[in-house]
Amino acid sequence: MNEDKKLLHWILKVTVGTLASITVAVVLVLLSGIFIESVNNEDIFAIISPAFNTVIGAFVGLLGGLSLGDNSNNQSN
Repeated sequence: MNEDKKLLHWILKVTVGTLASITVAVVLVLLSGIFIESVNNEDIFAIISPAFNTVIGAFVGLLGGLSLGDNSNNQSN
């Protein structure tokens, strides 16, 4: 594996790990908001929902970019 592919592989690992940990943290906060009675769920959902949508959008963008990059690499070879 050449250096470019190693760097790309490392960047993807770090990116996916970071996005996955953020997603797990957001889901845990949402679940705690649902099951803890003293917490106002509407406030938590209003704060967390845009962040959750952003993280999911980043996942979709990453996967779409990988798919497009792979297709362009296959066509050029």
